[in-house]
Amino acid sequence: MGEPNDLPSSGADTVVERGDTYEHEQYGTVEVSAIWKGVNGVDTTREADETDTYIIRYTADPDGDPVDELTDTLEEFLDAIE
Repeated sequence: MGEPNDLPSSGADTVVERGDTYEHEQYGTVEVSAIWKGVNGVDTTREADETDTYIIRYTADPDGDPVDELTDTLEEFLDAIE
């Protein structure tokens, strides 16, 4: 395993797991419902231009009104929960 100094970003040591809850700065307590690798685009032959971008889908219940289908990139999500 690498040393902690080898981490690629400040949030790289944070584990985000599907089904876990986190405190989001805008929405309060949120639950991660999906994590997937995003794509940069799809060309006319339906080939995806994959990137190393990970997408987090999560749900929230601010003020008793459920909000679903919220999504952020992993970096945006980590910034909002730190």
